Amino acid sequence: MQIEPIVPRIFMRVLLRDIFRDKEARENHIVQSDLDWTIAYPVTLTHGPRTGKYRVGEHLELSGFPAVSRADVAHFLVHQLSDSNYSRKGVIISS
Repeated sequence: MQIEPIVPRIFMRVLLRDIFRDKEARENHIVQSDLDWTIAYPVTLTHGPRTGKYRVGEHLELSGFPAVSRADVAHFLVHQLSDSNYSRKGVIISS
């Protein structure tokens, strides 16, 4: 569902194997439920201000070490309460 740059993907799958397995199990549980859900996959989080200039999508081109502010992720999540564009989807959020 999520496209990650190669280095973080290797790091997650090798060094954080158990944590990644638990994350995957939780996500599968949510996806198989009858809930109206959106799973957000933010890239590296920063403490920067809300800019409103972030990209969201099921598949995004990412390179280097992309980042997005926590405020922009919060902005996106709050808007999902009244926007069904990403209902029952996992999305990447990046600046």
